[in-house]
Amino acid sequence: MHIMGEEFILRGSSSPEEMHKVGTYVDRLMRSLAEKNVQMNRHKIAILAALNLADELLKLKEEKRAHHEDPNERGGEDELA
Repeated sequence: MHIMGEEFILRGSSSPEEMHKVGTYVDRLMRSLAEKNVQMNRHKIAILAALNLADELLKLKEEKRAHHEDPNERGGEDELA
């Protein structure tokens, strides 16, 4: 797998296809950030990518939490009368 022109060997419990998909996502994100921040070195691009990914993750977790909150706490708006 190549990310920003550097070769990485990905290992993990996910399928090779899933790991490739993740690596491709990171590569595209980093390349997009590098195009917008041409003076920034790779280390800073990587940190910026990590911050962007963490932001995405936290927003999704909050959406999931809000979606799965206790129906009794929402005032019964989903109840049929």
